Amino acid sequence: MHLTRQIEEKLAKEFSPLFLKIEDDSHCHISHGSYRAGGESHFTVTLMSRNFTDLSRLERHQQVYACLQEELKSGIHALCLKLFSPEEGVALSE
Repeated sequence: MHLTRQIEEKLAKEFSPLFLKIEDDSHCHISHGSYRAGGESHFTVTLMSRNFTDLSRLERHQQVYACLQEELKSGIHALCLKLFSPEEGVALSE
């Protein structure tokens, strides 16, 4: 299974997202030592979930890192997180 799909499945199961978008940004990091041919090393995750209501930014990040701990150990070099609760009124679209 591709890492992008694996991340999507884990986040969907853990957070029941109202919105989830995973972008493979690896192509933007070709000159970095951590770049791998084929990508899947640098990601941006945009996620809106009721689980984030009343949590600080740090607590939200900690929850996502805990969910993706295996992927962070075995393949993800960089993870940019944009995490929102529905109450924040952020308009997200694909």
